[in-house]
Amino acid sequence: MNPPFPSPTPTWHNDIYPAINPTNPNLSHAGQTIIVTGAGSGIGRETAIAFAASGAKHVVLVGRTESTLLETQKLIPSGTTTCSVFAGSVTDEEAMEKAAKTVGTWDVLVLNAGYISAPAPISKAPLDDYWKNYETNVKSIVILAKAFFPTANPTRVAVLAVTAGAIALPTKQVIGLSGYLCSKLAQIKTLEFLAAENPNMFFSSVHPGMIETEIFLKSGATPDMLPMDTAKLPAHFMVWASQPEAQFLNGRFVWANWDVEELKAKAQEIEPTNQMMIGYEGWPFPHM
Repeated sequence: MNPPFPSPTPTWHNDIYPAINPTNPNLSHAGQTIIVTGAGSGIGRETAIAFAASGAKHVVLVGRTESTLLETQKLIPSGTTTCSVFAGSVTDEEAMEKAAKTVGTWDVLVLNAGYISAPAPISKAPLDDYWKNYETNVKSIVILAKAFFPTANPTRVAVLAVTAGAIALPTKQVIGLSGYLCSKLAQIKTLEFLAAENPNMFFSSVHPGMIETEIFLKSGATPDMLPMDTAKLPAHFMVWASQPEAQFLNGRFVWANWDVEELKAKAQEIEPTNQMMIGYEGWPFPHM
């Protein structure tokens, strides 16, 4: 379909396609340990399944609810992939430190856990609920960095954050969602800093597309309002994005809908610039 939002690629995907198929030998994660937060449902569950399909040695499921994590675990094919479950909130520093020590060396960390507060104007929003956006969507990244970075594979690791809705629509069209959207904007910038601070690691914020998740529905959106995408699309995209060939996207905010072959064709144009990073439109101004 034609891109419904500004896109660097003329092709816009709503579903999976061969170039990001996790069974493609070029996308193999054989021998690797993959950690997925928010793995109990939706995008997190599909991501865990996709990395297992790519041959991962060990897939680690992290989430608040053990029962849903166990449901995901049952969907991971037995064979070459082992699957571990760690029930705990990503905002619980002690729990994440314990998980990191148990997991040991890892190769890919998918930051999928997220929270959206009940839609409300800033002045009327319950403060605790509003601030939980920042606790889950931003503070958790700091907690996970402190817990897991010391055991990262020293050769190369990839850290991918699922970042929905941050810049998709003008502010006037999303009044009431400031807590979620501003925290996601902060999440993107945090990943930019992590990329600059850790040159031996890869970081990218990935907009998953329009997926009918709990967060999507809680925002007040309904599937009839937008062209919807499958949860497998971002899952398979992240299998590709965690590969060395996506290095030119380091520190950037990308959409899972973008065609990866067309993106790769623009690598030399993208890499030396600040494209797909958070900045100030119009700056530097012409009269300087």
